[in-house]
Amino acid sequence: IVELGDGVEGYLRATELSRDYVEDARSVLTDGSEVEAKVTSIDRKTRRITLSIKALEAEIEDKAVQQYSGQVSAMTSLGDKLKEELDKQDS
Repeated sequence: IVELGDGVEGYLRATELSRDYVEDARSVLTDGSEVEAKVTSIDRKTRRITLSIKALEAEIEDKAVQQYSGQVSAMTSLGDKLKEELDKQDS
């Protein structure tokens, strides 16, 4: 159980702590630890908020890959770069 503030509690299962196997959340987190996690579901009837550190890490990784992919597609090829440098030397 994770205290979210204002008396709201979130639930963070051991399987959602890391991509690595975690048998017991207490072996990774201690009372008072602050963590960042993604809200994966909200059940208004039971007032239960489910959290996931693993999902947050995956989301951050996906955004980084998309950003990197966009940068790579905007780059010129190695051959174009070599030709440009050779043309500079010939001038």
